[in-house]
Parts: sequence; C-alpha cells; structure tokens
Amino acid sequence: MLIEVNGQKINPDHNREKYFSKPSYDREITLTLQRKRKKIKVRLHVQSSKALRRQLYQEWEDQRKHIVDSTSNNQIAYVHMRDMGNGELRQFLNYMTAEAYSRKGLILDLRYNTGGNVHDQVLKFLSQRPYLKWKYREGAFAVQPNFAPAAKPMTLLINQQSLSDAEMTAAGFKQLNLGKIIGTETYRWIIFTSGKSLVDGSFYRLPSWGCYTLAGKNLEREGVAPDISVKNTFKDRVEHKDPQLMRAIEEIKKQLK
Repeated sequence: MLIEVNGQKINPDHNREKYFSKPSYDREITLTLQRKRKKIKVRLHVQSSKALRRQLYQEWEDQRKHIVDSTSNNQIAYVHMRDMGNGELRQFLNYMTAEAYSRKGLILDLRYNTGGNVHDQVLKFLSQRPYLKWKYREGAFAVQPNFAPAAKPMTLLINQQSLSDAEMTAAGFKQLNLGKIIGTETYRWIIFTSGKSLVDGSFYRLPSWGCYTLAGKNLEREGVAPDISVKNTFKDRVEHKDPQLMRAIEEIKKQLK
C-alpha cells in the first residue's frame, strides 16, 4: 500500500493523483510503501506523459517490424511513417536504401499517420521501376535505377486515423497501381491551409487548397477506401493481434510464390 509521496503522507480520503500533479517537474520521486508492517522506500525517475506516449508508439512500431520479419523469414520489409514530415521522410528513405532494397516485398504502414506534405517524394521513390541491367565483366547483374521498389510486391496499410497527407499518399498509391491497400477508410481530413501575419502581431490560417483524385473526387469528402477491408477491433488490440498487418503479409506472400 502506498502511504507517502516524497515524504508527504497520503490521505486515503483524497484522490491519489493530487500527490503526483504539480507545476514543477521532478526528475526523481520517492514513494513509501507499506507491506504488512514493513516500510519500503522506492525512488523512481519520472517522465512526461508525452515521452511515455512516444516510447509506447516506438514499442508498437518495433513489434510490427518484428512480426513481419519473423513471419516472412526476413523476406518482407516493413516501414511505418508516423507523419508526412521531413524527419519521417529521411527515416523512410534511409530504411528503404539501407535495408528494404534487399527484401522481396514491402509493407508501408500509414496507420495513425497525422499528415504533413511529403507525399510526392514518397510516391516518386516507390514508383521507381527497373529499366536496364548492367554488370562489371563477369560480375553479377545490377538493375538501374539502384532502388526499384515498384518491381516488387507492395501493400499499403491505412485506417480511420490516417489523415491529411497520408490520404494523398494513399490516393496516389492507388492511382499509380503500386499495390493493394488494406485496412479501413481514411479519416477524410485533407485540406491545405495558408496563413498571414497581421499588423498587431497576430497570425491566422485559412483553408485554401483542396485535394482531388484525377476523376475529380474531393478527398476531404470521399477519403480513400482500401482495396481489401480489414478491421482491427478493440478485442484484437487487447489480445495484441493485428489482422490488418497479417493480411498484408499474406497478400505479399501470395505474390512471392
């Protein structure tokens, strides 16, 4: 039983959260626990809720990659993009050119992606197809361009929390026929804004640019629908299952046979 926080006795009639909620940020806190008649003091290094969420997100990504690696015997590459910003773009390109190029298939995961504006760079890279072979004397053949992911089976994962530029990426992926899209419909939250500064120092933003398919459909109204609809339920999350990911692996395996 917890009886003290940083030497302050806990009142059992109060919500315990009050002893942990404060304007300052302590690098360490001391908890006093009572087990039977023995008092035990424990020192803990604390972290912000934002840092914890970031670590849990990283753990989720690492688990997806491990599932793909182990299930496919390292034949399928898995890359997740949290957003469509320059930082995630750099990580995407680094992974694609350092590791994914040697795999036989690719799963690009845009679930929970919060958007940005790098869809064009991502799609241009994924669209590369081989157009020549070359080799040095009796060496092995190499293709041109050096990285040609479009020559291999690909799938794209989306869900109801794929939004903004992730939706543009998904729409482009479908239009370019790069592979199957698996999951659930996107969020329908795609609009580009422009902003201006005012003389009093304030700043405003207004919706300015709409995004449309080549057929003229407004992505903000239509979203992007998957080719193969698969839902991840609350029960799946509790049981640490990912039917969407497993279906993506299955689809690529079919093409590798």
